[in-house]
Amino acid sequence: MFGKMFFLHTMKTQLLNLIFLLFTISFSYSQSNDSKNQWSKLTNGSETERIEAAKQLSLYYQSESIDTLRIVGETIFFYGIDNHYQPAIEFGKITLAEFYVMNGRINDGIVMAKATLSNLQERGDLGLLSNVSRIISSGYRKLEDGNSAMLWAKKAIEYNKGNKESIDKTEGMISLAEAFLLQKKESKAIETYQDYISIATKSKNFRGLSSAYSRLGDIYRISGKLDLSESYFKKSFQMAKKTNLTSPKAHALNNLAIIYFEKGDTLNARLSFEKALTLREAVNDLKSISESYYNLGDYHFYIEQYSKALFWYKKSAEIARRNHLLKEEKDALLASANVYKKQSESVQEILCLEKVIALGNDIKLTQNADAEDLTNLQHEIWKTDFEQTKTKEIQKENSLKFYILLIISCSLAIALILVLVKLKKMKKSTN
Repeated sequence: MFGKMFFLHTMKTQLLNLIFLLFTISFSYSQSNDSKNQWSKLTNGSETERIEAAKQLSLYYQSESIDTLRIVGETIFFYGIDNHYQPAIEFGKITLAEFYVMNGRINDGIVMAKATLSNLQERGDLGLLSNVSRIISSGYRKLEDGNSAMLWAKKAIEYNKGNKESIDKTEGMISLAEAFLLQKKESKAIETYQDYISIATKSKNFRGLSSAYSRLGDIYRISGKLDLSESYFKKSFQMAKKTNLTSPKAHALNNLAIIYFEKGDTLNARLSFEKALTLREAVNDLKSISESYYNLGDYHFYIEQYSKALFWYKKSAEIARRNHLLKEEKDALLASANVYKKQSESVQEILCLEKVIALGNDIKLTQNADAEDLTNLQHEIWKTDFEQTKTKEIQKENSLKFYILLIISCSLAIALILVLVKLKKMKKSTN
């Protein structure tokens, strides 16, 4: 049992992102031709076409490729800068704020998201206000600040009440459920998820349903109710199959594999891991492929099939090495070292550990370079915010000067009229 429980904690899983509904208009997204079409619109379309393309691409890449989400945000942001188009600048900031929250720079993401609120409030854009509130709530959830997560989840729901573009008014409910979980109010979280499912079923929001079922499955897995957990993970997979997205299906299969393993059904556990791997290979999701190889290695390790475990760990390390996935390569090498330790092959174990140490240094250098790159981007955004603020102040100052001059002119005109009237009266009295 210890092995199984340890397996559950070391297993590489990718839960569906809980701010998956960044935009309020539901649509069926194609992974092939439509994505090419949307990229074409994002780079060559009209102002409104670029914004709409950015929305659709962002919604897609939230689950399929977080790094590409950043590219979408940068593309629309710098288009707005170059063409002085404020909606594109704002939307770029929102997309990048979401990327920051998802990528671990949570405080930066929260600050950037909050910076967009005043303009959105001024414009009365309730849909984006709801979206931004959900991003902020998600950030606080990751920081484990339950009260702030709850506050912004409620704001998201409140903004969405007046949002005419929202079809079923479910936006913000997932954030609310997660905030309840963070506050240790599991029954309220489950109730909120059930309410969400009831509404989303009517609107056929299959992506949202897959995520909600997945979270319920995870809640029951943690509490040890494995049969109930399995039923929800199966529902998650059924809903995922109705979308045109690959990652939700692979995530659901990984979740099922964990449950099967915990229940002692090793055959179905292995089959589910292999099916998830097949899906990821079909779309060439290299990072997830490396993780699936790792998962299969873990599976064989904990049933004490060490040679097979080593085979999969090596495959994970190799694909990670070829594609510069340093963390994944490091994890696979550590796992391989553990296998060699079990087999009393100390020379091979030491070789793996030496590679891990070298990779650790490479990871630090890469992280520093990435951090510098993201910081430069953030400085560019802050610079834009400063320039916009100064422009508004100048416009306000010029407007104030205009009104003062107008008042002075009117006062002088009135005074002149009064003088002329008085002179006219004096002439009459003289005559």
